[in-house]
Amino acid sequence: MVGFPYYFHVNAGHPVLKHPLYLKYNTFTPRELEEAPAGSRWQEVKQDLDTIMMTNDNMAIIWYLTNLLRIGVDSGNIEPPK
Repeated sequence: MVGFPYYFHVNAGHPVLKHPLYLKYNTFTPRELEEAPAGSRWQEVKQDLDTIMMTNDNMAIIWYLTNLLRIGVDSGNIEPPK
């Protein structure tokens, strides 16, 4: 079984690095997600995560988006889920 560490990391060339949702968020810092001109993008990350089917093929992008949210919580930019 292959897994992912607590925070997101994949080897160069992994298919998730070309996934549209990875490309959508990979150039932002946590603060930039919070201070986006249209308001917080953290909700957008949550909404994108909610649209992904929980299949084995999607686990890498699910893990990436989950890590973004975890980083947002750890950095104090978003409230932890209740």
